[in-house]
Amino acid sequence: MNVNKPEQATDNLQPFLTFRLAEQYYALAIPNVLEVVAMLSLSSIPNAPSALLGLANRHGEALPILDLRIAFNLEASALDVSTFFIVAQTETYRVGLVVDEIFQVKYIPKSAIKVAQGTGEYIIHIISDAQTLYQQIDLEPLLVQYLAPIK
Repeated sequence: MNVNKPEQATDNLQPFLTFRLAEQYYALAIPNVLEVVAMLSLSSIPNAPSALLGLANRHGEALPILDLRIAFNLEASALDVSTFFIVAQTETYRVGLVVDEIFQVKYIPKSAIKVAQGTGEYIIHIISDAQTLYQQIDLEPLLVQYLAPIK
């Protein structure tokens, strides 16, 4: 995935990778996104939470794969070779996030990014553009919840 900043972008615009889970739209800040990858074969993790699908071999690294549908209490969907996931990272963790549909990088004015209230522990901001509300995921608490027990 190529992340080129549009010519009209300024420091006022923040880049986000946007995606969908069920009928809801979400965003990840670009500094947390490494790449988008097609599904790989997975090795299971004994006694892992159901949202943690297993480990993928990504360039020799054991990458945990987390199904965001299950983590967000949605019904799991079937995975196949046409499934893509987002390789995301924080300072502490790196993970593959399985989502329903991945969209483009959007450049959002800072004024359209509002602190989320009453949205739970994994959502940090609500981002609005002309047609859609995106919930920005706060990766650190999400990954601590699912990955800290397997370290």
